[in-house]
Amino acid sequence: MMDIGILVLAGSSKEDWVEKYGVQTKLELPVENETPLIVHTWNGVKETNLPCVIATDSWLAEKYHLEPHVDATSNIAETLTNAAQELDTEFLLVLSADMPFVTAESIKQLIREAQEGGERDIYVLIVPKESIEQAFPGAPRTYVKLKEGYFKLANGVLIRKDFFMREVKRADDLLGNRKSPLKVATILGLGTIFKAVTGTLDVPYIWKMIESRFHVKAYPVFTSRPEFGFDIDKEEHYLKTLELIEKEAN
Repeated sequence: MMDIGILVLAGSSKEDWVEKYGVQTKLELPVENETPLIVHTWNGVKETNLPCVIATDSWLAEKYHLEPHVDATSNIAETLTNAAQELDTEFLLVLSADMPFVTAESIKQLIREAQEGGERDIYVLIVPKESIEQAFPGAPRTYVKLKEGYFKLANGVLIRKDFFMREVKRADDLLGNRKSPLKVATILGLGTIFKAVTGTLDVPYIWKMIESRFHVKAYPVFTSRPEFGFDIDKEEHYLKTLELIEKEAN
């Protein structure tokens, strides 16, 4: 059994469209059972009974009683480092707080799928397009085209803590650019850019590049849990969330 702690990234951002819902940030938007999004995510994490910490703004932590927490700063690398130091575990599962359908069970299933890869340094979480469209029909998403099909990088990563602490800046770059396939390709080198542009990029090549660039053992986790490929960035995502919640309730 892997020794894993969960680090939730929940720094607030300013989105003008959320004001019509009477909140200051998207993380306060009510989702299932009218629970604020940040609380929903944090409850799911805590229900795993794994060590955990949330990196968020102090006012959000105080308002919603989110503990243990570290204060989020404008420097994401600094925030990640401060939060990681609070977890005395071999691995870190870094998740964003804006996924409205993630539960304790889906997190546990994700970890089980990662463990099938054996002893690695970094487990990159990937969600197939088909599973997202089946679970969340009509949801607007951006996918990466590979030779094997269309995929979305999940909103998180499972990583060995000592490697993470050494490479926190580059880990920050990969996390921050996960929604931009071209920027991720840039981090991994010119060969990756060429293959991405020409449509010849495939999973084995990506892993070869990750391992050679970072000098680590990497593993692609094609998760069966589409929840990790659905987050709320725009109002259309939130409206789709409410639609799916209502449909499930009926």
